Amino acid sequence: SVGSTVGLDNYSVVEDASQLTPELNDASQTKSNNNELILPSKPYGVIFDMDGTLIKHSINFADMRQRIYDVVDADPIGKDLEKDCVLEMPRRLTEEGERRCHEIFADIEQRAIDNMQLQDGGAELVQFLIESGLKTAVLTRNMEKNVVHMMELYKNEMSINNDVTIFEPIVARNTKAHPDDDEPLKSKPNPAGILHICKVWGCEPSDVIFVGDSANDDMSAANRAGCGGAVLLQPGGCQLDTDSGYAVGDSESEIMERTPSLCVESLSDLKFCLDAVLNEQEKSDTIQADEVGQDGYVYSSDTFSVTIPSIGVKGVL
Repeated sequence: SVGSTVGLDNYSVVEDASQLTPELNDASQTKSNNNELILPSKPYGVIFDMDGTLIKHSINFADMRQRIYDVVDADPIGKDLEKDCVLEMPRRLTEEGERRCHEIFADIEQRAIDNMQLQDGGAELVQFLIESGLKTAVLTRNMEKNVVHMMELYKNEMSINNDVTIFEPIVARNTKAHPDDDEPLKSKPNPAGILHICKVWGCEPSDVIFVGDSANDDMSAANRAGCGGAVLLQPGGCQLDTDSGYAVGDSESEIMERTPSLCVESLSDLKFCLDAVLNEQEKSDTIQADEVGQDGYVYSSDTFSVTIPSIGVKGVL
C-alpha cells in the first residue's frame, strides 16, 4: 500500500497558486546526506508518467487486480503461483490464461481511452516546458498506441500541428530499446525506461525530473535511476489506488526509494515551482548548496507555498 509510505510533514501546499516567487525558508536549512539540491539546478528535461499524471486517473486498479487474479486462480499453472504484479503474471500462465489476461487489459485500456481526460494544468505545464527549452518524454506501463492518443489530445489542447512531436521518446510497456531486441524494456519500478530516455537525450539522470502519481512505481523508478527530482502528484492531496499487485518492502532503504523529493497537488503548482527555479537560475548560473548554506527552498506567495526539503530529511511514516 502506498498510503503509509510517504510522510508530508516537510511539505506545505496551498491551492490557487499565483505570482510565485522564490524565497529562502529557515525551516528548510537542514543539510541532506548527499549535499544536493532537490531539483536539478539546470534541468535538461522532464519525464512524465501517463495515467494519473498527464491524464486523469481512470483505471480501476482494484477491479483489474481481481479480474486478473481470477484468471490466475483458474489457470492450471497459475493456481499454484503466488500473486504478483498483474502485468507480469500473464507470461507465467498457460497460453489460454495469457490470452484471457491480455483481453482483460485490452478491455480496461480501451475504456480508459474512451474516457480519457487531460490532467488539469497539464497542457499549460507542457507548453511552459517546451517554451523553456526543456525536453519532455513519457514513461508508462500502458501501451504505445494509447500514449499516441493522449499526445493527440495534448496537441489539440495546445493548438500544435499534428506533425510536431511533443513527447520524445515514448517508452511504454511494449517499447523495445532496439527493434531487434527480444524483450521490451523492463517496466517501472525498474529504472530501465528512465535510463533509456536519458541515453536517447544524451544527459545524466541527475539532470532529469520525473513526475508521477505512484510512490511504488514512479518514485521508486526515479530514485533508483538517480533522477535529480522525483515529483509525486497527488491531485487534491489524495493518494489513489495505483497498486498493480506486487509486494513492496518496508526497510528504511525501500521506504526512501518510494519517497518523493517534492509532492504537489496539481501540475499547475509544479509549473509555478519550476518557473521559480528557472527564474532563479537566470539570476545565477551556479547556485550550489554550499554557497547558499542550505538545500531546501520554499517557493511562496500570499496564496501558495510549497516547501522543497532535502531527500535525506523528508518525513517518512
